[in-house]
Amino acid sequence: MSGDPIALIVGGTEQRVRAVADELVALVGDRVSVERVPDAESATSFAGDAAGGGSMVPLALACCGEGLGPPEVVELRAGLRAFDTRIVAVTESASLVGLAPLLGSDAVDAFMAEPWTRSGFAKVVVAQLATYLVAHSPDDLDRFGDLIADDERTRAELRIERRRTAPTHDVDRRHPLLDVSSEDAELEAQLVESLDVALGHPPRIRMAPGTVLIEIGADVGGIFVVLDGVVRLTSRAPGGDQILHEQSTGSIIGLLSLASKRRAMLDCVAVTEVRAIPVTVEQLARALDVDPELSSLLNRVLIGSLARRLRRSDELQVELDQSLSALSAARAELVAQAKMATLGDISAGLAHELNNPTAALGRAIANITDDITAEGLLPADLTAIVRDRAVAEPLSSADVRSLRRELVGVVGDRRLAGRLVDMGVSDHAEARRLAALPSSELDRLEAAARLGSQLHHAGTAARRVQALVDSLRAYVRGEDGSGTWVPDVDVLRTIESALRLLSHRTDEATIELSAESVPAVPGRPGALQVVWSNLVTNALDALADSDDGRIEITVTPTDDRRVRVTVADNGPGIEPPLADRIFEPRFTTKGGRVRFGLGLGLSICRQIVTEHGGTIDVESRPGRTVFDVRLPVEEPDE
Repeated sequence: MSGDPIALIVGGTEQRVRAVADELVALVGDRVSVERVPDAESATSFAGDAAGGGSMVPLALACCGEGLGPPEVVELRAGLRAFDTRIVAVTESASLVGLAPLLGSDAVDAFMAEPWTRSGFAKVVVAQLATYLVAHSPDDLDRFGDLIADDERTRAELRIERRRTAPTHDVDRRHPLLDVSSEDAELEAQLVESLDVALGHPPRIRMAPGTVLIEIGADVGGIFVVLDGVVRLTSRAPGGDQILHEQSTGSIIGLLSLASKRRAMLDCVAVTEVRAIPVTVEQLARALDVDPELSSLLNRVLIGSLARRLRRSDELQVELDQSLSALSAARAELVAQAKMATLGDISAGLAHELNNPTAALGRAIANITDDITAEGLLPADLTAIVRDRAVAEPLSSADVRSLRRELVGVVGDRRLAGRLVDMGVSDHAEARRLAALPSSELDRLEAAARLGSQLHHAGTAARRVQALVDSLRAYVRGEDGSGTWVPDVDVLRTIESALRLLSHRTDEATIELSAESVPAVPGRPGALQVVWSNLVTNALDALADSDDGRIEITVTPTDDRRVRVTVADNGPGIEPPLADRIFEPRFTTKGGRVRFGLGLGLSICRQIVTEHGGTIDVESRPGRTVFDVRLPVEEPDE
């Protein structure tokens, strides 16, 4: 080397460059010139000038950070590749955050994190410097002898000697380990010949079919070199032994477990009569000492065997995936067929028994409403009240409470305010007028309002029953179910409507409805009302023998953009063996009788919730049963 070697510091702030330069000078003194360059382009230009002047650039320390990221380091490697400069990436932390692209490339020879220790800095720099000198200027190793440990110096000298004595490189010659052109039989024959020479023709043994060469969990004290026959490798599973390899086993048995010092992972069993050479670990070690080329030959045979096993494992994985897909498809088809058959029977019976009567009921209710509200049948004031209440949408529970408090302030009587709210009165002047009427007159008006409300509820109930029948029939036909699909269903309103339909039973238990502000969901309002009606009916049935029954209904949003509705009761609970079956059609816990709530109801609930892209689950223990329904805010996938 005609000039001192040069170490480049690339990029970095003044403070970082000074710290790196000071540490480098403290380590190597004036034996290496230290130069700073701002970027990869400047580093390449500087190295070219140095080479032209007879100097080498063995080392470049890249101060990674702002302005010098992975792309710039890759550019630095490309520019300095012609000079074989060793590149050390100096990072601002040990986490290598943002430098991941460099980890799998050859752009960097070593990493060094700040802050470093003096010994750590020296270890990295000296190792890279020695590597460069061995390849390009071995005579200069003596200049840095005080920095290089004795064992490292010895290894460096060995590398230098190998380089000097190595034969001229033949581009057409391949390393034996990479020469996979030889036939397996040829390689195995060479392996056996080498073992015979090294071990003095070790004995061959014959094993009958069924002989266990190696058993799962056993200590592996050697290998078998199979000369003739077939050996099967199997794993044990609860369903029986699983064959992993047979034709793909290969000729070397036991080497993987032996090399990894692990117990045998598979059973190795002779399928046919097998002729093999047993080689103990001591014999194998002696053979490798006698014939160093045996290691390469052994590796080549082993790689061939492992390649066959890997290909077979890939084939098994593909076969397994195909089998699982076929099994899943067959199961889905069977479930669909069973569901269709069951629902077909249900729908046929219900459609026949309920469709016409339900339609007739709906028409009758409409006719009754028309007749009652016709001019002349009732006094005009009563007719107007019946007509208004028959078409008016009921208020929510919160609105009822708010209006009742408001009218208490107007009429001064809480009970009277409640009666006025039930009559649909919200105007203050009208409330004062009615409050001044005789009790008998108010009773007459209240009865008219109640008649209109009941007509409304009856019509709603008839439509819900018709919707239920239509949903079952449509499910079998593969068409849409109960009612029109709308994008913004008010879940709370559907629950309140369901509770009003069950008002004849709500005095059987205390029902509490708690709702947070939740977004609307896409769906069919009528179908969702069926779900809530069934769940509340279930809870009421469970509380039939309770004197302090309580049902809690909650509506809350979830973090994954769903609306969660829970219906909980303090009944006796569902026995664990039955909990998994309650969603089955026609299943009941009521003495064998199919009930609307616990027979068809829950099966239909699951069907409706699933069609809405949601889920329904149940958790039960004595004293508390909770049905948990979750509906997505977005449209479910088709």
